[in-house]
Amino acid sequence: INLGYEDEMSLEGYRWTLGRAVAGWIAVVFCVGIPLILASWKRSILLKFTHHSCHPNEAHKVLLKDKYMQEFVETVYRSDRPLKDGTNFTYFYNKHVKYIWKDDLQRFVKIDGLEVDSCQDFYTMSAGLSSAEVDYQQYLFGKNSLSIEMKPIYKLVLHEVFSPFYIYQMFIVAVWLIQLYYQFGVCVIILSVISVTVSVWQTRKQTKALKEAVHSESTLTVLRDALEVTVSSKELVPGDVIIIPEQQHTMECDAVLVSGDCIVNESMLTGESFPITKVPVSAEDGFSCTANKRNTLFCGTTVLHSRATSSKNVKAIVYRTSFSTMKGELVRTILFPKPVHFKLYSDVMKSMVIFLILGIPAMIYTGIVFKNLNAFVKDIAIIVIDVATFVVPPLLPAVLTSINASAQKRLKQRGIYCLNSRCINFCGGLDVVCFDKTGTLTEDSLDISAVIPSENAILQPVIQDLTNLPHSPLLVALATCHSLHMINGEMVGYSLDTKTFQAIDWVLEEPESTDAVNFERTPARIVRPRNMVEGDVAIGIVRQFPFESQLQRASVVITPAGSNRFQVYAKGAPETIIRMCAEESVPSDFTETLETYTRHGLRILAVASKVLPDDTTWDQAMHLLPRVELEYDLQFRGFVILQNKLKPESAPTIATLEGASIKTIMATGDNLLTAVAVAHDCGMIEESDAVIEMDAQTTQYGDMKVSYSYIKFPGLSEKLPLGHGASGDVAVPFLSESTYHLAVDGRTFHLIRAHDNALFKKLAHKGKVYARMLPEQKLQLIEALQEIGHQVGMCGDGANDCGALKAAHAGVSLSVAEASVASPFTAQKQNIKCMLDVIREGRATLAATFGAFRYMVCYCFVLLAGALFLFWDGQKPSEGAYVFIDIVVSLVPPMIFGTTEPFFTLVKKVPARSLSNFLSIFSILSFIVIQTSFHLLAYFFCIQQPWYEPFVFDRSKVHIPPPTHVATAVLSVNCMSYVIAAVVFSPGPPFRKSIISNKLYLLVVIMEFLIVSYVTLYPADFIRRYINFKEAPKFEFHAFLFVLSLLNFVISYLWEVFFVQHFLFNRVQPWLRSLRGPIHLYEKIEKELSHNSKWPPVGNPLDSPCNVPPPSPDYDPDTALMRFSASNKAAARSRFGAGASDEMSQVEMPSLSFSTFRGSRKK
Repeated sequence: INLGYEDEMSLEGYRWTLGRAVAGWIAVVFCVGIPLILASWKRSILLKFTHHSCHPNEAHKVLLKDKYMQEFVETVYRSDRPLKDGTNFTYFYNKHVKYIWKDDLQRFVKIDGLEVDSCQDFYTMSAGLSSAEVDYQQYLFGKNSLSIEMKPIYKLVLHEVFSPFYIYQMFIVAVWLIQLYYQFGVCVIILSVISVTVSVWQTRKQTKALKEAVHSESTLTVLRDALEVTVSSKELVPGDVIIIPEQQHTMECDAVLVSGDCIVNESMLTGESFPITKVPVSAEDGFSCTANKRNTLFCGTTVLHSRATSSKNVKAIVYRTSFSTMKGELVRTILFPKPVHFKLYSDVMKSMVIFLILGIPAMIYTGIVFKNLNAFVKDIAIIVIDVATFVVPPLLPAVLTSINASAQKRLKQRGIYCLNSRCINFCGGLDVVCFDKTGTLTEDSLDISAVIPSENAILQPVIQDLTNLPHSPLLVALATCHSLHMINGEMVGYSLDTKTFQAIDWVLEEPESTDAVNFERTPARIVRPRNMVEGDVAIGIVRQFPFESQLQRASVVITPAGSNRFQVYAKGAPETIIRMCAEESVPSDFTETLETYTRHGLRILAVASKVLPDDTTWDQAMHLLPRVELEYDLQFRGFVILQNKLKPESAPTIATLEGASIKTIMATGDNLLTAVAVAHDCGMIEESDAVIEMDAQTTQYGDMKVSYSYIKFPGLSEKLPLGHGASGDVAVPFLSESTYHLAVDGRTFHLIRAHDNALFKKLAHKGKVYARMLPEQKLQLIEALQEIGHQVGMCGDGANDCGALKAAHAGVSLSVAEASVASPFTAQKQNIKCMLDVIREGRATLAATFGAFRYMVCYCFVLLAGALFLFWDGQKPSEGAYVFIDIVVSLVPPMIFGTTEPFFTLVKKVPARSLSNFLSIFSILSFIVIQTSFHLLAYFFCIQQPWYEPFVFDRSKVHIPPPTHVATAVLSVNCMSYVIAAVVFSPGPPFRKSIISNKLYLLVVIMEFLIVSYVTLYPADFIRRYINFKEAPKFEFHAFLFVLSLLNFVISYLWEVFFVQHFLFNRVQPWLRSLRGPIHLYEKIEKELSHNSKWPPVGNPLDSPCNVPPPSPDYDPDTALMRFSASNKAAARSRFGAGASDEMSQVEMPSLSFSTFRGSRKK
């Protein structure tokens, strides 16, 4: 089902049978419920126990599998009432979406809205539905309600406790309770209950909050049976005609506007901070919500103002309801997120299995020893099973949860909100971060700096003061081609449009029918100069096509007062506008001028217009003429030059990320050269780096041809001899042979992705600037980076980045709007500095997680080693000793492991991402060996004492052993091992601050050291009796054990900190990585490209102005510079045309210099 879409799934039908059901439940009973536990992990198990495979049309249940291998078992329903085509109504729900059986297609299909063949169909529906049609639509689509199920608490609890860790914990607790070791068993139960309770409470809280947030119901007016009736929003059905009220209200469905226009706040869905104009749909072929989003009122958005034009009411046709709406899709994304592969947690599960396997030899050893000692079989079984409880740390889930909770709390204190704390670990491994430009790297608002009019295909002098702009098509474009509206006497819309309109000093009016006396019909809006003089006329805005990022342009249809002629004005990306202009109207220096400004980081808009034929009617101008016809054969009218300054935090943040070997990438909807200039200014591209533009074109045979060309020649200030021993600074452009970046626009990105997968992977690896990118292309870029092995972060303002933010391993939204719930992180401060906090916190969390894991594993196996020493002659730790070790010494440190704050800066080193990392394994094994060695020393030291008394095994007291000197010696050293582990496994710089900075953790470690020292040297009698220690005849014995423990402390610390964490981490591990060769795909691509000097094929380097020969003894600087300038101009002519030769020099323009615009140029 859903073939070719993102949510494509396979479907299998299953039918219930009595025989299978009886056999299945008998198996469940005989297997003590194990199949039910397995079914909680994999739902198809129970389904196949009780059902057999069948044709989908005959199924009682269906098994769905998505591309992430998630399984869903859904019940199939059948209704007695047939569909309109006479077929039976068979359907099921999956993720709140309804699928019905289609006999003609022989498969289930999704029903998500009104079926229309063209936009004209909406106008044929404008009379409304009949009662019978409403009844059928409600039967087919159901209620218009976003109803979210609150799962019963018992189901949430069962879901938690059926996880492998909790099942293992139940096994451990059962074994301990059998042995009456209730103290630690109760601790584990309490912590597990708290953990499950918190998890269930958070789940219920989030579900309840989401349910309350999405619940909305109102009454509104619809046309039914040709009458206006008031109904509840829950009763809306696709095809209903809604009368949009003038006052502010919230949309309860997706509806297509057919008359009037609306001002809408869509921040809930897109994060867009400015009101959006919605206009009636055009009578064109084809319709989709994506292509016609400017004609669609989306569910959940707020209609700030509506205004009727030719008809008395503002009308919209209900297109989608319930979970099929845009808001419903967002809610479903939150309820059913894309599964994220947490390698860390999968490694933990694998480690659990490995530890159980490693425990088998210890269990065999224990069984053989006690069998040789003639212990009772029952006691042997209990002790052997008890050994199985040693090998897996029972508190590991609680420890990992506490670390993530600490990180989440610290992020919240910095104004960064995290929806899923497990995503924090991902941030520690990020090696690529992708940034949006406008509103993220640069300020959100644009300032208009100048305009360049064009008359008769000749560019006129630059005009910086818009009040000096004469009445011309360019002035009319600035006055009319926008989406400004008046609400309660205040102008609302994009800040750029507002500033521009105020700069030209015009007035915007929204007339009533009686005000538009000079117009045949009342236009939506009227604009006029504030101080009208002779010859000035008011202009009516008849029709609007608001700006769309996919189309990269906006346009309007206008008519002057007292005239019956209509004109079209368009404003947008120059590359888009130029394709719609008549060739003879385009200035010959169009490209030269555009590239001159965009190379210096300025944003450029192009303006064009035309006059429609005299016989064009109001109906044609308002909605009948298709947009493609209106925007054809335009006349180019000039450029609008905009300034978009960098945010002050952008350059330092980029420098820190690049300094930490985290690749930074820009993906923007802006012009390519503008994006490259901004990337250079913020430090993404260094002065010495080459930037190569890839330009893909399709041939007449459908093939693709890619050209490569340098788009920027960085300069290097060098001291060159000027003759007679003098020297001076001369800017000499050069290209770094090893460092180059690729830059592409969205069109080339799309073509390469569609035609050449191998080249697309190279582009993903070496690409730095991606311009003119559509929202879906940003998502494709994130996925491409992930496919070649990168761990990718995304930072955007939420306006067009929701898809990319959701797809990234760590998406950080700078929008505080509700749309940001689609990304794991939301930052209150609207700048990219938050990425540093997120990555620092991620690295600290990763380091703490691996440290806690090493601590917990070593705690288990060191305790096991101590117990195995005592097992040799039939001894075992007492219950009191277990309580002292498990609760007093080892419980608190791992639970506060995550309270140490992250290091203050980022470094090139990255923490390990996998538990199977060589360093982690070696660290654990070496620590266990060192501790075992000191246990062995303590054991032999004890048995060599002249007063030593061999232990006599009594099988009747196997669980209540008497105190012995051997147990005292071994367990004294054993207790200190956990204090040592708490110190050596608490990571410090460069990922976390030093342990000394964490006062709480330091206090706990010191207290435990003092307690263990006290118990080792001279404990009180009641403590000695409780932990079953035996006082030696001489105090020197206990003193030696304490000194042995201190020596163990010193050796373990030096070994772990200096040998493992420094020598092995800095020397051996890089050497081993060099031996293994590339593993990730991006490493293989880099290796391939480093050995291919002919790629990218940018032509003969000798033709490049970068190859400047060294100065000869008779070097003349004036001649050399003149020749160098000539070579630059020749290279520019070869690529851009004759007019581009001055791009390397200061551009001379009247009263305008680049310093005017470059307020944020990198110093």
